[in-house]
Amino acid sequence: MGRYLFLLRFEAKNIFRDSINIYMCVFPLVILMLASFVFPRILDRMEGIGLEITMMIMLIIILIFGSFFLAAMATFLLLDNKDDNTLNTVAVTPIGTSGYIIFKMTYIYIMTVISTIIILWGTKLIAGDRYSIGGVSLFDRLNLFQIIVFAFAAGLFTPAMALFQSAMAKNKIEGFALIKGSGMIAMVPALMIMNTFEGGMQYVLGIFPNFWAVKGLMMELIPNNNSANLSFFVYIFIGAVYNILILVVTYRLFLKKVKY
Repeated sequence: MGRYLFLLRFEAKNIFRDSINIYMCVFPLVILMLASFVFPRILDRMEGIGLEITMMIMLIIILIFGSFFLAAMATFLLLDNKDDNTLNTVAVTPIGTSGYIIFKMTYIYIMTVISTIIILWGTKLIAGDRYSIGGVSLFDRLNLFQIIVFAFAAGLFTPAMALFQSAMAKNKIEGFALIKGSGMIAMVPALMIMNTFEGGMQYVLGIFPNFWAVKGLMMELIPNNNSANLSFFVYIFIGAVYNILILVVTYRLFLKKVKY
């Protein structure tokens, strides 16, 4: 246990040593501020179908971007380790490279889960009544248990994305380019608001791992009686399993890239 506490202190120093990492740590709070104070002001100026579409897009941004920026932070931390040859040093310790990566991804995952809960529960408490359609508050349909379940499932996307980007990038410059590209991919689930991707066509978007959990929570916020839709917990379960599979693959890919 002592060596893991030492690693935790070491990682904390790494985070606060770099101003970019500090910014990424507080970014979930930025999302909370946007969701609670900025987005509602925009929605107040909308009406009709424009209000519903805009609200759906904003909700998807709230659900996705907190975890995405934590994935970016984790990517930079891993690339720092690669550049500084930290992983080669850790390889000869009792923990080993694989144990170190598991430790690092575990605390990044925990940070993501906590951040997601803060963003969603905070938005519900501060401005939940501002997200209303036809006088009905969407966040009234969401309870803390559902938020926690969503956070645990959706959070798996963060370490998987971080490991993939870190495995593909040779340095921070390449990593930054990959992060920019993956930001566009992360927003692909927003296409679910289009009529084209209703019903069975929604599952075309299922190739993207963050689709499932987001779709499940969106179904709770804005119910849709289409017969092709699944229940909240089925979406969450599929998303969790899919992300775990991707996480295992990206973990092995990262270790292979590090060794060779």
